[in-house]
Amino acid sequence: MKNIILLAFTFTLYVTNAQDFSTTEKYTLMNERSIGQEEEGLAQIDLVSSEDSSKTIAIVDITELELLENIRVTVLSEPNLEDINEIVKVELEYLACCVSTDTYYFLVTKENDFIALPRIENVYCDAPQIDTHYVFPNQTYGQEGKILKAELQYTETYTIRDIEVLQSFVWNDDDFDYQDAITAINY
Repeated sequence: MKNIILLAFTFTLYVTNAQDFSTTEKYTLMNERSIGQEEEGLAQIDLVSSEDSSKTIAIVDITELELLENIRVTVLSEPNLEDINEIVKVELEYLACCVSTDTYYFLVTKENDFIALPRIENVYCDAPQIDTHYVFPNQTYGQEGKILKAELQYTETYTIRDIEVLQSFVWNDDDFDYQDAITAINY
């Protein structure tokens, strides 16, 4: 069990670095809303700005409160999307027989509005070899003016072996044009 935890932690660190997201103190999570939900194992927390914690940016669902091991808030600066300053990523890591993550992405506009992308779930049992992420234009494998939802496959040493684009969202200043992907890139 300790090997799985260490492997999942190492893998998560690698993926976070590979996506160019960096730790931040600009945002924080607070105000657990678990009153009356303890029996169901559900809870909600608020994503807030560290400068003004009175304004809730988003409410993040914790699906398995008793299994929650770690929460990370990271930022991707200058993602090269029209009128978007940064991307805030919130990762919730759960530990049971397998490690699972719920990842929330929020696009921050120049007017300081927040736009949520659909949540992404990943499950890692044994050695994690595949996971799903959003890829932005300024990142490796990114495409100009598009947000890609991609499945990444890794080698035993956690280098990217293959990327399959699951969805491609054309970004036109807060307007999504959904396109189904038809390609995979093999390396």
